[in-house]
Amino acid sequence: MRVVVVVGLSESGKTHLVAALIGEFKRRGLRTFAIKHCPHGFSLDLEGKDTWKYMQSGADGAAMISSEDWAVVRKLPEGDPDLLTLAERAFPDADVVLVEGGKQARGLRKIEVLRSGVSDVVQTPPDELLAVVSDRGAPPGTLVPVFTPSQTGEICDLILS
Repeated sequence: MRVVVVVGLSESGKTHLVAALIGEFKRRGLRTFAIKHCPHGFSLDLEGKDTWKYMQSGADGAAMISSEDWAVVRKLPEGDPDLLTLAERAFPDADVVLVEGGKQARGLRKIEVLRSGVSDVVQTPPDELLAVVSDRGAPPGTLVPVFTPSQTGEICDLILS
């Protein structure tokens, strides 16, 4: 399983890149999953609905299931989750797991997305930086591969190498 974190400032193009990479990995026949890191919390269910009530009642987890999809919500221990462990537990049959966000996650390789007018400098520590995706070329001093947002095939090749 390859786990790669895609980081960058808000509106830099992270979601667009992750969606494009998913499409490319799927065209290659790889089982591909995505995790959206939400440091400020999220809700899969509306207040007052059944799964919300279960969680508010103290359940450690709840699931929703339909004829086409399912979702699980589980309580995490305090602090940021270990994204590698989470990916391994949630998607044990994955070839590739792409995490959007999670710049604080340590020990995982990261692709940083830069966009004109949004972000100018790489903020990822050099030992975690796998590549940069930028719409304006390589930032000064960049020692990793730099791609344009449209080079999804080449980015996938790097992730798999």
